Amino acid sequence: MRRALAGIALLLALTAPAFASWRDDVGTLRVGFVAGDNPSYEVARLEKFRWQLQYALAVPVELFPARSYDALMEAQATGRVQYTVLSSLAYIALDQRCDCVEPLVQPTSADHLRGFRALLVARADGPVATLADARNMRLAVGAKDSLSGRRAPYAGLAKEGIDPASYFLRIVETPDSAAALTALASGEVDLATAWSAAADPLSPSVGSGPLGQLAGDGVLSPSTLKIVWQSELIPFGPHVVRKDLPEMAKASLLRALTEMPHVAPDAYDAIERGFPGGFVTADPQLYRQLASFLNVARRRN
Repeated sequence: MRRALAGIALLLALTAPAFASWRDDVGTLRVGFVAGDNPSYEVARLEKFRWQLQYALAVPVELFPARSYDALMEAQATGRVQYTVLSSLAYIALDQRCDCVEPLVQPTSADHLRGFRALLVARADGPVATLADARNMRLAVGAKDSLSGRRAPYAGLAKEGIDPASYFLRIVETPDSAAALTALASGEVDLATAWSAAADPLSPSVGSGPLGQLAGDGVLSPSTLKIVWQSELIPFGPHVVRKDLPEMAKASLLRALTEMPHVAPDAYDAIERGFPGGFVTADPQLYRQLASFLNVARRRN
């Protein structure tokens, strides 16, 4: 018995300095996120997430609300925050800028997919079945900076040697994919951009995005559509840490985040309420593939 107690005491003596060391190095973990124009509300909404991280890591955790992704990227690049919640495009841009960050986890869909697929869809009873059929047709797209509504579909068309401005009879700009699909449903256009994170993209199931939304509103049934083009998997935005964060801190964060949906579901829902599948370890290759697909050059400072 005495030997066992002595062994435990020795183990604690050996591990205690390491336990304290990375926490001392980190001090306060600052977590950045985009809060828009109402930071006070967003900070209050994320309090359960902040508290759970603080409890799991045994270090003070502070939230850093940023007005935009640009401001958030600047804060992480300069070291004012060690951890951020980014979109895929923001992460690619930050990685291109400083090579100082790495993706830690990704949220997943209800089907446990790591991302969504951008789509070009047409009416099932219409004349467009392939991209070749789409020449001189009318296309509805989303906002200019929308990954699913414009950037990914345009990149896919470019890969096929298609210049949208000259290939289509008319391009109708809409605020988002729901509006683009509504234009398709009303007959204003022949094709529309859309996206889905469901295993069956053309379904009203959880994760089908605007398709499910419009089906629920009675505007459009996914069964009346057909897919003309779809992208490879586009990863959901990652939770990102600085590379200079201690490795033990990264490991503790990874464990806390992947366990969160099970041990503190309210905390998980506060930060990722649209992704019911939980966190998985991020796959950096998915973001490299997306960057290549979008023709984002990797320039290092």
